[in-house]
Amino acid sequence: MRILKWLMVLSFMLYGPLGCGMVQEEEEKAPVQEAKRAPIQEEKKAPKGRDVEAVISAVGQRTITFQLERKGRIRQEVIGIDEKTDIERDGNKIKLKDLQETDKIVIRYEPDAYTPAISVKVVGKGELQRIGGED
Repeated sequence: MRILKWLMVLSFMLYGPLGCGMVQEEEEKAPVQEAKRAPIQEEKKAPKGRDVEAVISAVGQRTITFQLERKGRIRQEVIGIDEKTDIERDGNKIKLKDLQETDKIVIRYEPDAYTPAISVKVVGKGELQRIGGED
């Protein structure tokens, strides 16, 4: 019985520190691996969208109706505007009510999502075109 106790004590003395060292090494590696993963997650959070040049055909209380050319035809689309949408003219922030019909804009939005525009930048004056069938 005494021999067994001594063997257990000796094995703990010999192998105990090695086992503890392994645990510490794994703990030290874990934060490094998490740090490597963090930038990948941040990239996914970046807002997507595309910039489209268009001409405003109407301004509503929380929407803009605009014309753009797609596939050789004039199309009309409506996009929502909310308090997060950046609207500017000549480098100055403006409000939705300051936009006017025939303002030429570059609008950033996600065309396949039902979300408000990301930004609207007035770049000049445009001309509204007739939409519809050919006579």
